[in-house]
Amino acid sequence: MDKGIYTAVASINSQRMQEHNAVHELANVSTAGFKKAYQMALQTYRVDGDGFKTRYLTGNTESGFVDLTPSSRIATGVATDVYLNGATVLGVQNEQGATVFTRRGDIRINQAGELALISGQLVLENGGAPIVPPADQLLSISDEGVVYASDPTQEAAEPQEVARLMLRDASNVDLEKMEDGFFKVSGQPAGDFEGGDQVVSVSSGQLEASAAKAMEIMVDMINGVRTFEMKMKLVKEIGDLGDTNNTLMRLV
Repeated sequence: MDKGIYTAVASINSQRMQEHNAVHELANVSTAGFKKAYQMALQTYRVDGDGFKTRYLTGNTESGFVDLTPSSRIATGVATDVYLNGATVLGVQNEQGATVFTRRGDIRINQAGELALISGQLVLENGGAPIVPPADQLLSISDEGVVYASDPTQEAAEPQEVARLMLRDASNVDLEKMEDGFFKVSGQPAGDFEGGDQVVSVSSGQLEASAAKAMEIMVDMINGVRTFEMKMKLVKEIGDLGDTNNTLMRLV
């Protein structure tokens, strides 16, 4: 009887984690480059309550591994917008000053004259330093991630290389999502990592759409509510059955 209660409660707790994740995804439906990072895995744990010290039960636990499956492309026509091809990720600096990675590619010049995402994080060059392009120049980014600057006052001006974006191939590592939404290698502190063998590249003038789809999330949330009600009903029925068994035992 108690085993059924533990199993049902563990299932209800996993349902709550799924609902929390659904709300998070719904809030990022319009966030460029947003990636899902939620999987459920079974984990066996020991029940330490009185009378259950030798019992082991399975429960669901949350995994934050990032799903880098490419999403659809959004054409913007902005020269500094980039779509990260394949399993390519872009290195940026978070609020704590650490090197983290993202699939966002909405790059702009901030008030300090540095390249940064629209969300404010500084974009890093291949060596890990912020990128400061020359003032009053037209910027462009090649497929290899090289930032070029050209003088708009000269029609035949040759573009000059400014820096190379920190692009890494994440096809050979597991990335996990941090609390701020950026990525790091699973099990390691935030920082740079050695990329895989796949060629890293970008497509300028485009952005990657969010991996979260509003309609799919809403359907999952409705199904989740129905499933939650069924599980709560099951817990109540198990409890009632336990009370009935106790009554029969007293009669005996």
